Amino acid sequence: MATKLSLKEQVEILPAKPGCYLFFNTYNQVLYVGKAKNLRSRVSSYFNKVYNYKTTRLVQEITRLETIITKTEKEALILEHNLIKQYKPKYNILLNDDKHYPYIVITKEQDPQYLYVRNVHNKYARCYGPFPEGSHAREIIKVLERLYPLRRCKGNLGKPCLYYHINQCSGACFKTVPKEYYTAMIKKVHAFFKGNFNETKELLEKRMLQAADNLQFEEAQKLKLLLRNLDWTLSSQTVEMLNQDDDLDVISLYQTDHNLLLTTLFYRAGKLSYKDYEYYQVTMEDNYQELYRLYLQNIYQKNILPTKIIVNETIALPELNLLFDNRVFHPQTKAEKTIMRLATDNSYESYLQLQSTAQRQLNSVEVLQELQKVLHLNELPYLIEMIDIANINDEFVTGGVIVYKNGRPSRNDYRKYNLNIAEQDDAHRIAAVVARRYQKIIETEQPLPNLIIMDGGIQQVNACCNELAKLNLTIPVIGLVKNNQHKTDHLLNLAKEKLYLDKSSRLFLFLTRMQDDVHHFAISSFRRRQTKALTTSILEAVPGLGPQRIKTLNLHFDSIGAMQKATSDELYQVLHNWKLVQTLRNFLENFGK
Repeated sequence: MATKLSLKEQVEILPAKPGCYLFFNTYNQVLYVGKAKNLRSRVSSYFNKVYNYKTTRLVQEITRLETIITKTEKEALILEHNLIKQYKPKYNILLNDDKHYPYIVITKEQDPQYLYVRNVHNKYARCYGPFPEGSHAREIIKVLERLYPLRRCKGNLGKPCLYYHINQCSGACFKTVPKEYYTAMIKKVHAFFKGNFNETKELLEKRMLQAADNLQFEEAQKLKLLLRNLDWTLSSQTVEMLNQDDDLDVISLYQTDHNLLLTTLFYRAGKLSYKDYEYYQVTMEDNYQELYRLYLQNIYQKNILPTKIIVNETIALPELNLLFDNRVFHPQTKAEKTIMRLATDNSYESYLQLQSTAQRQLNSVEVLQELQKVLHLNELPYLIEMIDIANINDEFVTGGVIVYKNGRPSRNDYRKYNLNIAEQDDAHRIAAVVARRYQKIIETEQPLPNLIIMDGGIQQVNACCNELAKLNLTIPVIGLVKNNQHKTDHLLNLAKEKLYLDKSSRLFLFLTRMQDDVHHFAISSFRRRQTKALTTSILEAVPGLGPQRIKTLNLHFDSIGAMQKATSDELYQVLHNWKLVQTLRNFLENFGK
């Protein structure tokens, strides 16, 4: 019978070939994924050198390793990226958050339409972007729909749609639209994104004045807001250093002993359209070349490659050009060098702002280290989940789970659970949330938390622990208890003993912030359910409104108040029946009187 090889023996027999390596802990969780030109040399270096604190901790947790051989280094680069995305190892912190920038696209159909998307595919005929968050990209689509209409309805309806009547649809709803029409419209849209803004603004201003002359003040106000938003967006594109045909991204680097800032300037049609930056805490031993490469992989995994990518002069080009089709260059022309200096200046300014902010904020790593020490945890609680239950009079019971990664909220991972169970006590409700939450994590092979915090005392902690035991999970669970004034009072530690913290300490403030966060998340979810139920109950009194239409109204409007503020056109877009719209408006006007 073959004996199990020790970790040292596993390393010694590794091949001297390119590929990827995966480190596992005792719970068979992937701790780290890396790539190498020579697997034996790279993996053995982890155990033969003195590293920084982070790497030392990693090595201490490794119990076994696996390797995947590839033919080339390029294949190893791509495989490494995919494995990190798949397993989300805790020591590969860089790629935890996807970079999905917004784009405006025109679909590749017989009757094309505009779309606002974050994932760009070859199926689109034209793509424009990326756009920054808050850039009013959706407002730009509204401008295009008004001035250069494409198909806006489903098409082939047999009759003109509402949008056609207001000149915002090509007419594909009831007729065959000539291909030449779409070609002309798309040509104008392309000219707009190439920098010809004046024609578009003049058309908007003309329509705004016409609407005002016709006493269509609501439409005139909408056009005025569109003009204002368009001015804001276009004013941010004033840096003109390049030819109109140039699409390039410039990625600068600013590094100190403990900080790394990467700033990207996105140039489209020769104009600066967007700035983005990322900040990382590093040590001198960290490989900034690798961090830079992973940052680029993260961006272009989800976004369109520009014609050219300009990188910092200290960054090696061979690996990057393997990945990005030989589009990566150091700055060469005077304009490119000027832009790189601009990007580097932006990185430095971001660093100064972060330093100023850091002095007023908690140091997440140190707080987690304090929490680990106070609770005598075996590892740093880099992944924490907190659970709360919200309800009033046992109605619309809602469970909320918030997730903190490396001491910071990961809002995309927050989850709410609508609880419709017969038992009306906290223990059963918590058990239901825990069962649904962690059964799902097990099934989808997602990372389990290092620590669970219950918003409550012994009853809530016991309910959670009992349910985890049924799932054969061993996760530390503590409670965060409030006093009679509903303020955070003390911890219930792993031994279920009361633990009082200094109320001025960073750890206490961190836990209080988490407790407020989970409470607000759970209660807001509860209130949305309550509002929807109340709205449904009220709308049942409207003649002609059945359950399906009430459900559709609830999907489009948050409350009765939102429906009261809606225009007839907006209500028609939901109900598709003018008589029913008028009936609903009459009801809403008299509601509450």
